[in-house]
Amino acid sequence: MEIPAIDQPGLSDDLIMEILSWLPVIYLLQFRCVCKSWKSLISLPSFVKLHLERSLKNVNLFLTLNDLNENAVSLMCCDKRSFLEYPSSVISDHGGGVPLKDKYWVIGSCNGLICLHGSTFEDGEFEVAEYDCGEYWFRFWNPTLGLRSKKSPLLCVDLDHFDAIECGFGYDKASDTYKVVAILSNTSAKEDSERTQVKVYTLGDHCWRDIQPFPAFPYNFEKQGRFLSGTINTLALQNFSPGYNLGKVSIDQLVIVSLDLGKETYQQFLLPDVVNEAPIHNPTLVVLMDCLCLSYDYKTTHFVLWQMKEYGIEKSWTQVVNISYEHLQIQRFPFPLPGPRFYSSMPLCVSENGDVLMLIDDQQYEMILYNMRDNKVQHADILKNRFQIFAEDYVESLVLPW
Repeated sequence: MEIPAIDQPGLSDDLIMEILSWLPVIYLLQFRCVCKSWKSLISLPSFVKLHLERSLKNVNLFLTLNDLNENAVSLMCCDKRSFLEYPSSVISDHGGGVPLKDKYWVIGSCNGLICLHGSTFEDGEFEVAEYDCGEYWFRFWNPTLGLRSKKSPLLCVDLDHFDAIECGFGYDKASDTYKVVAILSNTSAKEDSERTQVKVYTLGDHCWRDIQPFPAFPYNFEKQGRFLSGTINTLALQNFSPGYNLGKVSIDQLVIVSLDLGKETYQQFLLPDVVNEAPIHNPTLVVLMDCLCLSYDYKTTHFVLWQMKEYGIEKSWTQVVNISYEHLQIQRFPFPLPGPRFYSSMPLCVSENGDVLMLIDDQQYEMILYNMRDNKVQHADILKNRFQIFAEDYVESLVLPW
């Protein structure tokens, strides 16, 4: 598309576009009022994409704060470096975040858009036994622009058949579309064909579509697929059958299933080749520094973190952290409920230089900063037992949520 002519002597249209593309969104919103031609330029799809390319180099954090005392959920964006250095001050300076009036949960962040999930259940949980059918919807929000889409078409789930749902949100560059993936699973189904169903919603469409069944059984304690390199990635169990003991899972029983959002086909990757095959607890997939990472609790004594240095290359798995809870100054107590669940520590984010890892421990909801270079541990000055915190990488953008 041809760039609108801009009456500005001495500067070419291309140069003005280049200069503006480096500016923060807050200034661009103001510059739209300078003249009609600037407003037209800033609204161009080509400019939005160029600005996004620049913004991807300035990654911030998008935080979900679950206030355990007030039973309320708030959202906030913040500078990653500031949050790693002064987490409590950052949360205070932002007034504790923007409160969510509706019962929404954050599914993911991509190119400046936040995907929010809601349901007809009052408590917003995924499984509610007294309902026969669950109705779920999704909304897309650009916090920087202050724009939010309408609710997506309802995703209706037969709760008599499916007992869990895992969702992922990402971007398909080939078709320039944003997609939500919902993986439904049934732990008691006897036939493989009845165990999973996968549905996809493309932003702007009017319905959900069925795609190929999931090739393994989702190991979905986190209930969130991880977006990376045009794919949604999920931990899954090989050779699953009803009665499977989820509390005794070794690494060789798990795989990563990667769904290509463009082709809508699957790949499977093996996890790190670990000689000791003792059961692990709470294996979790995260994306840190644009790499897929696997964390887990080993023998309830150590926190372990692996990084896949090259996406899809199984030989590139590298162990980056193996540290005792004693060194992290975390006391482990038995989990109060029966079943496969254990207390664990989950990575939130990593500093830009890769030295400092921030963890949140779900036993006391305490933040821990671990300097991997000098092996030092610092407990963050945020109130214990107050906030349950989830973090997503976030970039400011001009991308519209519809």
